[in-house]
Amino acid sequence: MSRVGTIVPAYGDAPFLGATLDSILAQDPPPDEIVVVDDGSPTPIVLAERHASRCRLIRREQRGGPAPARATALEALESDLVALADADDVWVAGKLAAQLARLDAEPDAAVCFGSISVVDRDGRETGERWDWDEPDQLDPRRFARLLYEHNPIHNSTTLLRRASLEAAGAFDSPAPLAEDYDLWLRLAARGERFVHEPLARVVVRRHDRSLSWDIAALAESLLVVRAAHAGLVDDELVRRMRAADLRALAQGRVRHRDYAGARDALAQAAELEPLPPRLRALDMAMRVPGLREALGRRYPYR
Repeated sequence: MSRVGTIVPAYGDAPFLGATLDSILAQDPPPDEIVVVDDGSPTPIVLAERHASRCRLIRREQRGGPAPARATALEALESDLVALADADDVWVAGKLAAQLARLDAEPDAAVCFGSISVVDRDGRETGERWDWDEPDQLDPRRFARLLYEHNPIHNSTTLLRRASLEAAGAFDSPAPLAEDYDLWLRLAARGERFVHEPLARVVVRRHDRSLSWDIAALAESLLVVRAAHAGLVDDELVRRMRAADLRALAQGRVRHRDYAGARDALAQAAELEPLPPRLRALDMAMRVPGLREALGRRYPYR
């Protein structure tokens, strides 16, 4: 029977790590291995007593980001199936069992992913959900196109075959964020099969300390990742997605009050396709100091 190892990178005081580990250990069956990687936190992470005997904690002395932290954990795992989890997300009961059954039934599938619902820092539902409404039996090129256009896979929902993961380069990514998206595209480029398991559900917590909250950094990483995989799709889709990421980069820079950088990103986006009226208005508003304080509150990637 396949062994399952779970990788959980964490940084800082990791206020939700306990709930994450509780949800993983409550699975029936639970993973055979759980590796938590402290990614160079200023104050070392200490596991709660209830977790310390069932989870292995590894500390990196320098912060490297999610991909290097996951690579550190992978080296420590002996399992042939690898589950990913972020340190502020919660696996719903039955998630892992449903995925194990699915991969047992479909031995040609390399990745089994699930669906998510999003809550805020206080656990209140935001109404955002990631579900999959496409058939699993997609032509690999069709799946690659769908994936390039829109990432439906949250890493905390995934269970991967280690052999496929390592053959695709594992966690060696050119971008500090969107490193999971880069991995999905590398797997798709190899023709690996992805399957969605609707019973595998995860509650994802989005808050101002989430890495994905920094829209500018996320957009910069997506520009790098999509450029690296442009050969998977046609030039028209490459152009359209580059324009979309540049528009998101502009909105992220507004949040950082980098108005010159935001206007530069909008200018690059406008060279690829016309700006929608809302962003033309944003461009004009950035020229007026009194209007700037109200800008940049929209999250462009969901």
